[in-house]
Amino acid sequence: MLKYFQITRYKNSSEKKLAQSIKNLFGFYPKNISLFQQALTHSSAAKHSKSNERLEFLGDSILGTIVAEYLFGILPNKDEGVLTQVRSRMVSRVQLNKLAVKLGIDKILHTDIKGNISYALYGDAFEALVGAICLDIGYEKTKKIVVEKIIKQHFDINTLINEDTDYKSRLINFCQKNKMPLQFILLSENMDGVKKIYHIGIELNGEIIAEAQNASKRVAEQLAANAALEKLDILS
Repeated sequence: MLKYFQITRYKNSSEKKLAQSIKNLFGFYPKNISLFQQALTHSSAAKHSKSNERLEFLGDSILGTIVAEYLFGILPNKDEGVLTQVRSRMVSRVQLNKLAVKLGIDKILHTDIKGNISYALYGDAFEALVGAICLDIGYEKTKKIVVEKIIKQHFDINTLINEDTDYKSRLINFCQKNKMPLQFILLSENMDGVKKIYHIGIELNGEIIAEAQNASKRVAEQLAANAALEKLDILS
């Protein structure tokens, strides 16, 4: 009876189908179905409606916070550098793209792009869905859903900790192989309380293509290299 009541709140078969997809993915029926319609509408298909770009912006921040809280709680003996790198791996563009396809978001995303669609659209849509969930049911319930249905079911934290993460060497090797001028540039050093924050930029062919900040210069370089590899679409 409750399921019937939930389904009948939606106006048409399209809304009911989407509501059931959200229930299957995240375990609840949306209260405001329009948020989820927006989250699954790429800008190419947003002719008479809003695209998912604003929700993606919100979801990106929310997801990063949830992952940071989770890692802080389950890894009490790991330092900031390890926590930062594991979080970066979990919310990386490549990781979210793969996760989105695994969840089936590629099947329900609305886009009018012709030909091959970049996998980045699916990761963006996942972040937009996180933003929609938070607006629909609040941060605490969103955190529970992300932890229980996403992190615990789709990530192996120990594997992520021990994963080969020498992104700097990988980037250097790639650039040397392809004869691309590469520099790691210290953009700034600023004090944040009692610790120094290093701001590292990756300059490729004379252009800054990625940046990262961290209290460890080594970690900042690795994070910046990771971002550069993602941008170059050569991170696997």
